[in-house]
Amino acid sequence: MKPLSLAEVASRAGVEDAYVRRLAELGALEGQGDGYGEQDVHRVALLHAWEVAGLAPESILMAVRQGELSFSFLETPGWVLPGRPDATYRGLSEQQGVPLSLILGLHEAIGFQPPGPEERVRHQDELAMVELARTILEAGVSEAAVRRTFHLYADNLRRLATAEAELYRAEVEARLRQEGMTETDLMRSGSQLGHLTAPLVHRTLLGIYERHRQHVWTEISIAHAEAALERAGLYQRVSRPPAICFVDLTGYTRLTEQQGDQVAARLAASLAAVVEDISQRHGGKPVRWLGDGGMFLFKEPTAGMVAAVEMVDSAPGAGLPPTHIGIHAGPVVSQDGDVFGRTVNIAARIAARAGGGEVLTSVANAASAPRWWRVAGEDR
Repeated sequence: MKPLSLAEVASRAGVEDAYVRRLAELGALEGQGDGYGEQDVHRVALLHAWEVAGLAPESILMAVRQGELSFSFLETPGWVLPGRPDATYRGLSEQQGVPLSLILGLHEAIGFQPPGPEERVRHQDELAMVELARTILEAGVSEAAVRRTFHLYADNLRRLATAEAELYRAEVEARLRQEGMTETDLMRSGSQLGHLTAPLVHRTLLGIYERHRQHVWTEISIAHAEAALERAGLYQRVSRPPAICFVDLTGYTRLTEQQGDQVAARLAASLAAVVEDISQRHGGKPVRWLGDGGMFLFKEPTAGMVAAVEMVDSAPGAGLPPTHIGIHAGPVVSQDGDVFGRTVNIAARIAARAGGGEVLTSVANAASAPRWWRVAGEDR
């Protein structure tokens, strides 16, 4: 690979030339003034991130010399630093015909500090982001909605990345630490695993997204076809409102205080696995998780009621405390992957009244319930 100049290292790492020069003078880099390598780009980026977090490069280098840390794990980094396009954000705005305010605002929407108009574009991927924003704008979507879309992407992906790291630390790093692995070895091990899994994770996430995207848009197309057939007098639509189902673990707060956060987290994960599987089999989908429970949306009330009873009956067999469920049917407002409205509020209030092992619904919903169902307060 062709050696990189000091300016190229600074550009790739997103820092000033003077910062790279300072690190070189401290002896933190492998390369010399006549050429640097890819590992130096990662080393500069990491040292800069550490310094922003309050860890001075001088202290880091002292720990390296004392054998407490090592830079060798950067030879197999767990992430990739993309190339930087040779363009400023103002120039990108003019080239793509996208308002500069929106381009800068996209960074804030995805959770990062917005750049200045004359700064160079930080990442190659931002070209695709701006092109996507332009395409959405041309479809007649407002700038505010474009920002909301990017915030939606980023918020869910941030949660995913955070959960992935937490899972690694709990399931892998904790065990390696107990076996006596040093901090340097832990960093190296994590970086090596990240290097191996990153391309597979990217492909897996894209594949899962495409499958869900196909499913969602197929549902939308079916709704359009039903409406067209109905207008032509060829289809009689049965109009039934959706149902909102709140499921919670009974005594979760007390259990957390008695047995600790780790036990509570494990029970919450077990609950999620059980109720998500049941909801999917009855045509429902999880909308919101609340730590000790979740909210589910069903296309019609009967399926939601059957699923709710199955959830309650399945909890003890999965080693869970009793669950309590409230369910109510009615119109909902969908926005950003969540649902809102009076129906949601009523379902939440009903769930709060349910005791352990109970499934309650409103009197209005009970009229359309299966024969074995009874109104809240009676046996089911």
